[in-house]
Amino acid sequence: MTLARFVAFHELPEHAPDTLAPLTFAVMIARSRNGVVVVFNRFRQVWELAGGLIDPGESPRRAAERELREEAGCVARNSSWLGVVEVNDGRAHFGGVIGCDVDAVPEAFANEEIAAVGYWLRQASPQPLGNTDAALLGRFG
Repeated sequence: MTLARFVAFHELPEHAPDTLAPLTFAVMIARSRNGVVVVFNRFRQVWELAGGLIDPGESPRRAAERELREEAGCVARNSSWLGVVEVNDGRAHFGGVIGCDVDAVPEAFANEEIAAVGYWLRQASPQPLGNTDAALLGRFG
């Protein structure tokens, strides 16, 4: 499975994020008392931020909150719009970046897609870390 390459972060407002192109995915930067929540993706074999495709009729914020619940078992609190990330896997894709706080993170969480939940700290980053995730965490982590 090819990983998308980070291209740029765009500071665009939440009410007009489709300025570049329609948003197709959303990611969540979820801050806990132990660090930013990351998940180990079984298919891509990397640590990454919780996130995924935006369902029809769903906002990027709601998609990021849903993905955080599905991939890490966490409930977002105080979610806020951060901007738009641009990635490329042979084609350009754009996604909403949302930040939030989480009060509780399950000690053991796994499902068909996710093997484990962990934490990212500037001084202790799990490896391997996806390059788009590393760029976003470097900026917002």
